[in-house]
Amino acid sequence: MTLDLSVIIPCHNEEATLGQQLAALSAQQWSGGTWEIIVVDNNSTDGTVDIARSFAGGDTAVRIVTASEKAGVAYARNAGVRGSSASAVALCDGDDVVQPGWVAAFGEAMRTERLAVGTLDVDDLNPEWLARSRPADSAASLPYFGETAFARGNNCAMHRSVWEELSGWDEDFVGLEDIEFSLRAKAAGHEVVLVPTATVNYRYRPGWRDVWNQGIFYGRGRPELRRRAEALGLRPAPSSASLKSWAWLGVHLPGLRSKQGRYAWLWVLANRVGELRGR
Repeated sequence: MTLDLSVIIPCHNEEATLGQQLAALSAQQWSGGTWEIIVVDNNSTDGTVDIARSFAGGDTAVRIVTASEKAGVAYARNAGVRGSSASAVALCDGDDVVQPGWVAAFGEAMRTERLAVGTLDVDDLNPEWLARSRPADSAASLPYFGETAFARGNNCAMHRSVWEELSGWDEDFVGLEDIEFSLRAKAAGHEVVLVPTATVNYRYRPGWRDVWNQGIFYGRGRPELRRRAEALGLRPAPSSASLKSWAWLGVHLPGLRSKQGRYAWLWVLANRVGELRGR
């Protein structure tokens, strides 16, 4: 039987949080179509697979796809789509939690749209100081890279035909692979639409080392994203934004007195250092 929607969760060592995400997904209701959950195990060494198996006997179909040939979220996402027969897929992560109505919102959107992104809520899973340590996107607007709206990899949906046309996520691209995918989608004529009722509670990483490593990872991909956007005839995010961020670091040195300020400063610095490495 061909399903209407597969929810794909790429996972690497998500034992601590995957159960909360699967519980939220298993409680979802969508009377408008048939759907399943696919947990993609990307070489986990903890109890991630056991957690996924514990949900496999519920009312909602939960399957496990093994992606062991290499590491990487782009590879894991592609493996999940390849393991699905659904006409559309929705993507979320194992360390976040979807809000009620998420499946139905994306499921209905995929009847008329080809590529969609939902909204993020940072208040539910994070202490207030951590939630306020990064600039938050407006829940009422699309996220952009330059002039191109992009589909966040942790909260998006697409028709299978879009994934097939673009050959999925670039498994060799390091950092912000969801933006890279969206640039190619834009160049191919696919517009990202916002589904504001498809909301994910997003979990920030609380350790300073995790914040630093994630910021480096994100920043490192930005120069190549600019190059690829220009090659596709798209206007990228201006490089002047980086200069403003360096200036921001100087202006906000007094903020280092608070924990929130230190994490905000560390996040911006890590992104800028990562961008320098990416050049």
